[in-house]
Amino acid sequence: MTKKKIGIAAVTYKDNFGSALQTYATQYVLEKLGYDAKIFEINGVHKKIKIKKIIYYVGRLFDPVEFKYLFENLKSRSRKQASVSSDQYALDMATRHHMYKSFNQKWLKMLPVVKSWKGLSNQASGMDAVVVGSDQLWRPSNIVGGFFTLEFVPDKIKKIAFSTSFGVPEIPAKLQKHAKKFLKRIDHISVREDTASDIVKDLIGREVPVVCDPTMMLDANEWMHVQDEKPFAEGKYILCYFMGDNPAHREFAKSLKQKTGCRIIGLLHGATYIADDENFADEKPYNVGPSEFINLTRNAEYICTDSFHGTVFCILNSKKFFSFRRWPDGSKFSANDRLYTLLNWTGLSRRLVYGNENVETLIADEIDYNDVLERVAAKRKDSLNYLIHALDN
Repeated sequence: MTKKKIGIAAVTYKDNFGSALQTYATQYVLEKLGYDAKIFEINGVHKKIKIKKIIYYVGRLFDPVEFKYLFENLKSRSRKQASVSSDQYALDMATRHHMYKSFNQKWLKMLPVVKSWKGLSNQASGMDAVVVGSDQLWRPSNIVGGFFTLEFVPDKIKKIAFSTSFGVPEIPAKLQKHAKKFLKRIDHISVREDTASDIVKDLIGREVPVVCDPTMMLDANEWMHVQDEKPFAEGKYILCYFMGDNPAHREFAKSLKQKTGCRIIGLLHGATYIADDENFADEKPYNVGPSEFINLTRNAEYICTDSFHGTVFCILNSKKFFSFRRWPDGSKFSANDRLYTLLNWTGLSRRLVYGNENVETLIADEIDYNDVLERVAAKRKDSLNYLIHALDN
């Protein structure tokens, strides 16, 4: 019997541990259900999308928070493109990029590159369904881009959102008409955060479920086949994976090091270059791709992170961890709700810290992972049932 074909719209064009792993997990789950799942290649229309995003960002430059983010992002991008012989950061990022490229080539099944929206639409027309994955794929700039909103998918093809996120607590007023239009075209919607469910309800009046991130559809044993059994780093260590630039979080990690005697391994410059981090960690490996990231998480003694997916893999591997708020609460650019939602339904809200807490007290607070993993298994089952229903209905 010929397998039904599923197209996946997910992130493959940037080096981010969570993005790569959720893309793989989405593909893995669909294939486990018996489908022929392949990922759309965004590169053919990426330049067109970037132009749309630039126009959008120009209108946002008067916001100081957005301007700071854009400035740091552009500065880091320009340094990544510098000569690796004269810029250590460029060399480090080239090393990391090679690891991502190897992971993608080995584990992701891509559709051929097509160089137009019409070409993407033709590819999608040959699918039984198209799934847009998790991550912050419905951020305002991505709504403008039109790819992760599945606007290239013909009306007759089933469209499914699996644990997709807006990445912000509210949609800008000038994008709400656009958001309503693309959301109404999607046949089955599930989201990753409580705020995302509220946004969909407010915009189009639909009640949609909050499901687990695709990375949580695999348990720790299933993730072993994309990583080495042997530890990437020997001995006891604290793994630090910070995307934001919050000095208090680093000070907390230093205090944890002092109290435990464990060295710090830092996965640095995840989103943008942060100069102060250069002297923060005892070890700062760059030959780390998605597989090595899971391995480092699995074998760490403690983990400090402000990353959603960093927290996910702490939970899956039953680790002693501390999660941090990357953004100030109340910020219109905050994506903190993804952590609030995750830690709430897993019963781990107390693991979310500011960085000024008493380290000894937090170390003494043990996690009952029997209860946690039971909650994860139940959520995983509900999420799988949603996906099966969406694909079969």
